[in-house]
Amino acid sequence: MSGLKATVTIVTGAGGGIGRATAVRLAAEGSRVGITDLNAEGLEQTAGLIRDAGGDVIAVAGDVMSPQTIDDLTTKVVDAYGRVDGLVNNVGIVMVKPVLEHSLEDFDRVMHINTWSCLATAQRVVPEMVKGGGGSIVNVSSVGALAAIPEAGVYCASKAAVVGLTRSMALELAPDIRVNALCPGGVETPMAEEHFSHFASREEAIAELSSNQMIKRYAAPEELANAIAFMISPESSFMTAAAVSVDGGWSAW
Repeated sequence: MSGLKATVTIVTGAGGGIGRATAVRLAAEGSRVGITDLNAEGLEQTAGLIRDAGGDVIAVAGDVMSPQTIDDLTTKVVDAYGRVDGLVNNVGIVMVKPVLEHSLEDFDRVMHINTWSCLATAQRVVPEMVKGGGGSIVNVSSVGALAAIPEAGVYCASKAAVVGLTRSMALELAPDIRVNALCPGGVETPMAEEHFSHFASREEAIAELSSNQMIKRYAAPEELANAIAFMISPESSFMTAAAVSVDGGWSAW
C-alpha cells in the first residue's frame, strides 16, 4: 500500500488486539504512527514491535477519555512529524448483561467510552488534518451496530451510535477528510477473551460465539488491520460515510 508511505497516523487503543495489529501494519506500510492506550505495558510492547521492524512510533500511555492524553499525543506527533493524516479510533469496551439489568451507570460508561471517545479524539485531531490539507478517519464500530447480540444491548446501541456519528462526521468534514466505520465480527482479542471463561473450553467458546458467522471462526486482529489500512490509505479515496462489515458474514443473517 504505497499510499501510506510518509503519512502520519494516530491509533487509539493500541495496547493489543485490533489496535496493535493496525499500528504495526500501518508502520510496516511506511506510516509514522502515534499510539495510545490505558495499558502502558501493552502499549510499550506495541511500540517495541514497530521499532524492531524499523518503523517510527510515538507512544503516550493514558486514558483516551482524558483530554490531556489525546492532546499530549497529538502535540508530540505534530512536533515530531509535522502533520496528522490518519486517525483510527479503536478504543472500546463491551458489557455483557441482559437489557433489563443495565443501570444508568452502565449505559453512561459504555456510551461514553465507545462513542464519545471517537468524537473527542476527532475534535483534537481534525484541526491538524485540516492544516495538512485533509485526511482519513476510521471509527471502529462492531457487527453489533448492524445485528443483534444477546445480552449486549447497550454495547450494540453504542456501536450503532458510532456508525451514526461516522456518517455525520463524513458529511461535515467532506470533501477533504473522509470518515468511515469498520464493523468487525468475532475477533480474537483480549476483550473477546473475557467471554471465553463462560464456556468449558476456548475452542467451545469460539465455535459457539462464531456460529452466527458464515465463516465459522474468529478473525485474527491482522485481518481487521488489513481492512483499516485500506480505509485509511488513499487507495480508498472515493469511500466515505461507509460502515464496512468485516464480520465473516454475521450481519447478513
